[in-house]
Amino acid sequence: MRTAKKFVAASIILLSATMLLTAFSTGSFKTPAATLTGAWGYGTPGNRTVMIFSGNVFSVAGYDIPGKKMISSYGGTWKVEGNKLLRKIEWNSTDSTQVGNEWSHDMQMTNTKLSTSQSNEKWERLDDGGPGELAGVWVITGNYTNDKVSKRASPFYPRRTMKVLSGKYFHWIAYNVASKQFLNAGGGAYTTANGKYTENIEFFTKTAESVGKSLVFDYSFVDGDWRHRGQKSTGGAMDECWTKREMLEK
Repeated sequence: MRTAKKFVAASIILLSATMLLTAFSTGSFKTPAATLTGAWGYGTPGNRTVMIFSGNVFSVAGYDIPGKKMISSYGGTWKVEGNKLLRKIEWNSTDSTQVGNEWSHDMQMTNTKLSTSQSNEKWERLDDGGPGELAGVWVITGNYTNDKVSKRASPFYPRRTMKVLSGKYFHWIAYNVASKQFLNAGGGAYTTANGKYTENIEFFTKTAESVGKSLVFDYSFVDGDWRHRGQKSTGGAMDECWTKREMLEK
């Protein structure tokens, strides 16, 4: 009997170890940070807030869709330690003195809900990083002319124009790292299919008239960069090169 019990216990330990190794090897094992990745939101169309976690960058935007105006935008880098959400601010449209500050808030999370001790925020999951093919953090680094790219000398500092994309949502932000100046922002929902990238604009600080528009662009990947081609919301052709932020930070 004792031998049988030892055999069962050993079998359980072996099975548990095998399942754990399989989870790591297949990528199905998720850390709290991996689980947090994606888009979260709360509020009504008149006071909507969306937060995106992508890579090591987060972006939060509050806006009024019917009123066609942005309320606030802030973001930066993030990480999770235990039940703490740690965020370092790179831009803040309402309070530039927050830039450079590090925020630490308690958080509680399930697969579909997230709450933090920051003003008792309660978020609903909007996506988990899929299905969009452009999910990630991108910085504009150049433009194409006659299919030839011309890269900018300093695309990452001091002025930075960045897109943070989850699987279904995007935020576009322009800010100055050195002066802490917030410049412009826009965002909404997006899809990718058959080489077409479609933005459904929910806020845009440059031109309120762009809110509600659906813009269709061609997208492709060239040497790891994102080639972004189409017509601007304000009119005129564009053919841009965007590079993953992680490549610029190496």
